[in-house]
Amino acid sequence: MQSIEVAQRFVNLENKMSLDEYNFEHFRAKHLLSDAKATITKQGIPSGAPAPDFELPRVGGGRLRLSELRGKPVLLHFGSFT
Repeated sequence: MQSIEVAQRFVNLENKMSLDEYNFEHFRAKHLLSDAKATITKQGIPSGAPAPDFELPRVGGGRLRLSELRGKPVLLHFGSFT
């Protein structure tokens, strides 16, 4: 599946939360349960599918797009500093 197709599937999710609601200040058990339900029912990006393209700030300034790393090994590690 192409990353554009995966990104389009994310855009079309029925129960998508706004970024303002889905953050640390507003995170509640309902969000965890919603994520668990989506995982169990195999909604979202399937294992092994390309991740949707996104952009992050670099520590030393500038921006980095995931698509710039295509063809190189990449580990996406999502965690919390709290």
